[in-house]
Amino acid sequence: MSPEFESAISAFAGSAALISLFVILAMIGTLNPYHRPTIPVLGATAVILASAYLFAHTAGIAADSVALRLTMSEGVLALIDILPLVFLVSTYLFLRASLRKRPEDPLLVLLDSE
Repeated sequence: MSPEFESAISAFAGSAALISLFVILAMIGTLNPYHRPTIPVLGATAVILASAYLFAHTAGIAADSVALRLTMSEGVLALIDILPLVFLVSTYLFLRASLRKRPEDPLLVLLDSE
């Protein structure tokens, strides 16, 4: 495989594992008597383990806790890599929302006519 393809696979696997970890933490943080988080937590755990295995397979290392740690760190680095794009899009959306012309409010017209 090409190094670019391996990098894309490791970034995807790391991001999937990191997001699944966030899902598990959200499930734990929102526990209540009517909440049944077993299936979502098991699904997120399966995604984490599959991502660690995929990363270990592409990197050529053993699928153990080191692979899990490297998968998570690769996910953090992949998310940091796309932050400039996120900032660019959010800046554009904020500027578009703040510079648009507001429509005439009919209630304000009624207030001024009295």
